[in-house]
Amino acid sequence: MRKNIFQLLAVIFIVLIASCQDDRDNYMVNDQIGLLHPEHTTTNVYVGDSSPYSLYVIKSGKGTKNTEISISVDESVLIDYNTENGTSYHILPSDCYSIQKNTLSFTESDYQKAFEIQWNIEKLSALQSTIDYALPVQLKGSNNSIDFSPERMATVIVPKVTNPYIEFKHSGLYSPTLMPTIDDFEERELHVAVATNYDNKSDLTYKIEFDPQLIVDYNKEHGTTYKMLPEGTCVLEKTELTIPALLNEAFFKMTFHKKGIIPDENTHLFGEYIIPIRITSVSKYGINPEAASFLYPVSFQPNQINKTAWKVLDYNSCILEEPQYAGFLLGPEMLLDNNTGTFWGSKWDAPKPLPYYFVFDMAKEYTLFRLGYSNPIGGDSWRGNAKAGYIEVSSDNKTYTKLVDWESPNREERVVTCNVPTTKARYIRFVITTAFVPA
Repeated sequence: MRKNIFQLLAVIFIVLIASCQDDRDNYMVNDQIGLLHPEHTTTNVYVGDSSPYSLYVIKSGKGTKNTEISISVDESVLIDYNTENGTSYHILPSDCYSIQKNTLSFTESDYQKAFEIQWNIEKLSALQSTIDYALPVQLKGSNNSIDFSPERMATVIVPKVTNPYIEFKHSGLYSPTLMPTIDDFEERELHVAVATNYDNKSDLTYKIEFDPQLIVDYNKEHGTTYKMLPEGTCVLEKTELTIPALLNEAFFKMTFHKKGIIPDENTHLFGEYIIPIRITSVSKYGINPEAASFLYPVSFQPNQINKTAWKVLDYNSCILEEPQYAGFLLGPEMLLDNNTGTFWGSKWDAPKPLPYYFVFDMAKEYTLFRLGYSNPIGGDSWRGNAKAGYIEVSSDNKTYTKLVDWESPNREERVVTCNVPTTKARYIRFVITTAFVPA
C-alpha cells in the first residue's frame, strides 16, 4: 500500500513539474542586435578631456544567442546619409580618431557593450570651421541566426569640439521676478541652479559672490535703472559650493530678508532691484564666459488701490462748464476710470488760470506710499500736458498736509509717479501748477 502511495506522489510531482515549465519564451522575439543611436548622432568633444566616446550596441530578445560584432568606417554610409537628408558632411580625416577595438563579443546574456572611439582633440580643433565633418561607421555581425536590422547597423557621428564649462543654468536676467509685498514672509529661500555642460565625474568645487558691477553694466546696456538691494537683504548661505560627482547640476541657496527693504514701519524702500551673482572660480576646467553671471530681479512696489469707490468731491476747472462741450465725456470722473483712453479737460475756449485742483475721496483711510497719474495715450496723447504741481492729503477733508511736489520730466512721459512719506489719509488734493506750452 505504501508503495502505491509513493508512486502516486511521484506521478503528481511529475505533473506539477510539467505544469510549471517557463513558457515566457513563447512571447519573446528572437535575439536581435543594433546600435542604440542609429543613423545620426552629435557628440561634444571637450577640450582637456581625454575620455573616449562610447558607441553603444544593444542586444535584445530571448537571450539565447551569442555573436561577434565588428565595426568599420564606411564612406558609403555618409554618402547615403547626405543624399537622404540634404546635408554636406565630409568624412572625418583618419588622424582625428582611433577605434580602440574593432570587434565586440556578445554572449547569450550580454545586453549592451560599446565601441570606444578616441578623439584627437588637437587635430579636430585644427579642422576648418566652415566644413562639417562626420565619422560614418558600419557594423557587421558574425551570427546569421541573430536579426540584424540594416537601419540599426550604421550611423553618422558628428564630433563638436567645445570647452568644458561650469555655468548658471539660467544666466543673465532671470524670469520670473521676485515680488515681495508689505505683508510678505519675513524670509524667503531662493534656490539657483548651477550646471556643467559635460558629464561631471568628480566633485566639482566652485565659488560665487555678489558683484554690483553687473548691475551697472546691465543698466548701461539696456537703459534700465535697477539698484542693488540694501546690504543684508539677501544673504548667500555659502560662497564655496560643490557639484557632487556624477551630477551635472546642483543648487545653491540664498535667503531674502524682508527687513532689508522695510527696516521699520515707517520706511518702505520701494524700487526695482537686482541680486547680481557671479561664479568667480572652479576647481576643474573653466567658467562659461557667456553664462558666468546671474541677475535675479526683485520688484518691491506698493499695492495699487482700487479706485472703484472713489469720488471727486471738488475741482476748479472743466471743459463741461462751457455749454458747447456739455455732451463730451471729459468730466473729472474720467480721472478715476482706469482707462488711459479717456481723460479730463480743463476749460478750453475761455481757460481759467492755473493752478487747477481736484479733491478725491478714497471712501476709507489708506496708508499711502506712492502717488501718481497716467496721461492719455494714442491719438489723444497730445492732451496730456500737465508739467508740475503738488499733492496734499487729509483725514477729515478739512486740514490738509502737503506730501510732495511732483514734476513730469517731459511732455511725452505717459506715467508720472513719486514716492511719498508713509502717510495715512482718506482725502487727496491733487494740484496742477504748471503746464507744458503747446508745440
